[in-house]
Amino acid sequence: MSADDGMCTLREAITAANSDTATGGCTAGAAADMIVFGEGVAGSTITLTAGELPAITDELTIGMDEMSGATVDANLQSRILTNQATLTLNGMTLINGMVEGSGDDGANSRSGGAILNDAGGVLTVNGGAMNNNTSDRAGGAIEEVSGAAAGTTAVTLNGVDFSGNDAGMNPGNGGVLHVTGTGDVVVDGGTFDGNTAVEGGALWNNGGTMSVTGAMFTANTATGGTADAGDDTAQGGGALFGNTAGGTLDVADSTFDGNSAMGDVSSGGAIFVNNGAILLLSNSTLTNNTANRAGGAIELRGGSSATLEQVDAEMNTANTTAGGGGGNGGVVHVTGDATVDVSGGVYARNTAIEGGAFWNNQGTMTLDGVNVVANDATGADASQGGGGIFAETNDAGVDSGTLVVMNSRIVGNTASGAAGSGGGILVSAGATANITDTRISGNTANRAGGGIESASGTVTMTGVTLGGTSSADGNDAGASPGNGGGLHVGGTGSTTITRSTVGYNQAVEGGGLWNNTGSTMTLDTSTVSNNTATRGAGVYLNGDASAITLDFASVTNNNGTGIESGDTTNGNVVALGSNLVANNTTADIGSNVIVDDEEAVLTGEVSVDTYRLFGGPTATQPLPAGSTALDTNADCGTPEDSATDQRGAERPSSAMGETDAGNCDSGAYELTDDPVVTVTSNGPAAVTVSSDDSLTAVLGITLANDSDAAVTVGGFSGYIERDASLPAGFDLRDAELSVYADDNGNGIYEMGEGAVGTATPLDDNGTTFTVALDGGAGVSIPANDSMSYVLVASQSAGDVEMMTGNESTLLTPKALYAGGAALLLLSLVSVGGLRRRTQLLLIVAALALTLTACSDSDSDDDGVNIGGGDNDAGDMMAFGELRVVLQTLNASGDVDTDLVIGDGLPVRGPVVSFAAASDSDGDSDDDSEG
Repeated sequence: MSADDGMCTLREAITAANSDTATGGCTAGAAADMIVFGEGVAGSTITLTAGELPAITDELTIGMDEMSGATVDANLQSRILTNQATLTLNGMTLINGMVEGSGDDGANSRSGGAILNDAGGVLTVNGGAMNNNTSDRAGGAIEEVSGAAAGTTAVTLNGVDFSGNDAGMNPGNGGVLHVTGTGDVVVDGGTFDGNTAVEGGALWNNGGTMSVTGAMFTANTATGGTADAGDDTAQGGGALFGNTAGGTLDVADSTFDGNSAMGDVSSGGAIFVNNGAILLLSNSTLTNNTANRAGGAIELRGGSSATLEQVDAEMNTANTTAGGGGGNGGVVHVTGDATVDVSGGVYARNTAIEGGAFWNNQGTMTLDGVNVVANDATGADASQGGGGIFAETNDAGVDSGTLVVMNSRIVGNTASGAAGSGGGILVSAGATANITDTRISGNTANRAGGGIESASGTVTMTGVTLGGTSSADGNDAGASPGNGGGLHVGGTGSTTITRSTVGYNQAVEGGGLWNNTGSTMTLDTSTVSNNTATRGAGVYLNGDASAITLDFASVTNNNGTGIESGDTTNGNVVALGSNLVANNTTADIGSNVIVDDEEAVLTGEVSVDTYRLFGGPTATQPLPAGSTALDTNADCGTPEDSATDQRGAERPSSAMGETDAGNCDSGAYELTDDPVVTVTSNGPAAVTVSSDDSLTAVLGITLANDSDAAVTVGGFSGYIERDASLPAGFDLRDAELSVYADDNGNGIYEMGEGAVGTATPLDDNGTTFTVALDGGAGVSIPANDSMSYVLVASQSAGDVEMMTGNESTLLTPKALYAGGAALLLLSLVSVGGLRRRTQLLLIVAALALTLTACSDSDSDDDGVNIGGGDNDAGDMMAFGELRVVLQTLNASGDVDTDLVIGDGLPVRGPVVSFAAASDSDGDSDDDSEG
């Protein structure tokens, strides 16, 4: 059409807006203009036949709202537009834009296939899409080169869908968006699907902050890192690439699925964080992402840092290729001295050659409250493995990194290669691992170290459960040769185990622990029990001068010889304090094991109770009244760390008529007069949400005191187990736990029943919790009486319908309901910004408990409940499921007692399911603003 035909074209409208003069059929613009499409144009396609649209030089909005825009098709002939002012696009779809050129052309002329956000430009895009746009250099759809200062937002993308965009190959950065400079970018919602670049298949950030909330990244690809071309390994990032120091990728409530870094030496299937850049990733999921070199989901380079909070990562893969080697870190791989902090979340069913989930190098990697479950390391060499985690050294063996694991669960991982080692964790020579308050159970290796392999590394464990209290919990070292079911130490490493337990592991040699010549191992106030091996069921000492130091340790009830060395070699035991090495089925001390102080080790048949949790967070071998292991050491209390036993109970203790009150008992356990509470569960096997806003299930607690003195319980502690992801955007840290008196003992909250203390949130890691009764003062259960309570967790609004069997009850927010044998935990969370108002309901149904108080003297070997409830800890949970575990009962600070002993713990509640409810206002998840 011509300029004087009375019609207003998009090209003419932009010119009129820029110049504030009438152009063709378009009226003159003003200071800030809006182009509105007529009825016949809105929703249709405008094909550019005269090349790129005029540059935007004055403030302009194109499209009235997200529902009344149009499609602009450049027909692969040009870029669509350049912005040099403040531009807002509403509901626009930009397709088939293309810029190309040679190395002699300027960078801007080869970047931004759909939009170049040029000097001075501020770009906002609301809704719509950008598809199949192509550049030669960077920014397949958008190039940001506005020159915006740090802290200034240059580009905002609200609910925009991007598909099939390509950044080219020269160098080819940012399949959708590339940022040059320090301007900030905000992405709120939207999808990024099937975009391609050499680096950053979807987004490539530079020196500013790129904030991404509620977005979905699927099937994006980074192609960089071709070995034949001599490329280095600093390329990849199937979805996101953070380039430089000062730049931050801040991502929340987002999904990364099926993205890939496909070059021979390409890393970071979903995200690549380059030297000095920062990644903040929260409440997001990483699934089915792949890298050919390392970091199936995330790669971090030296000097960078990453914080991962409540991230769930499943089925990611780090492959190995002939050209690139590697294949390390199924989820996260660190090259150099990057710092990684991981809090909460599940990392499950990921695969790599080394480090099925995590692979650390020279920096510090910290895991707090993390579930590392069912990952696999397939490396065939003896130096490969680490089914869950691999802690590497650098090539020189110096300046190696530190792995810190706390409050976590490392379960069911495998080192499946022919000589794979370290089913749960592998610590290489020179690397350090500090592990506290963590459960390492049910892991398997083919060669050695079912739970942990330390290949001349430094390992410190405090409050760790290595194995568990049943055969299902044990780690397995395999059979080729099968050394160290719980822990294998090769080379010249150093291991210190304090206030920990090693139980029910199995191997050919060293069912619990295997230590090599030249390595130091100290077992301090810890228990090794019920492990199985042909040689050295509890501990195996390999070679002349191999040794273990025992300091108030218990090595008991193992299936074979307690401590053993080879037939022609001598192992050594350095005995400090008073140790218990007894009741092992073949022998307590092997014939070639030399004990430096035999009086410091009690052997033979000694009366003990069943190995189990009996106060404190780790299992012990309790001693009954009358045991010959009582009051054996007059030097009790020196050194300082022997002043308490493994559980934290003060020693020495005069209990149950002991005669030598100033002496310690042998081993890690001290008999005390602390009250004992027997814990049993009677809750449902599963709790399921049957429909939107329909909830099932709850928790009742009964404390029955059968002793002749009142018992005060200050509260209890536990953790949440998960094996798979929760619904997108859900944050466990938002849940709060409260306890209410259950006056009639029916396990149901009824109006008028009072709270016992205030609401308590989960810990910051969203995994562990401690609930105080009456502010920590505790509740007193009268002698020969019982009291009942209900535990509820809430963050709800509006009426909620709860289904129990075939009955339906309408509840108000204040009527926190606990009914039948179940606990209702309501948590409604708003996710994903203004256009994502889905509310998620969290139902945490835990356990119904029967607690019976007694004293140590009532304990015996008959009918002891060693915990676990009706739910096998080995059962894998599916998507949207969790289980609450009660681990310890806590004493009150107002009562002169070290412990309230919970016998029968841990108790696992029913499997609890999550579901997304319909929006209460009737809006859909894809609601958008005009």
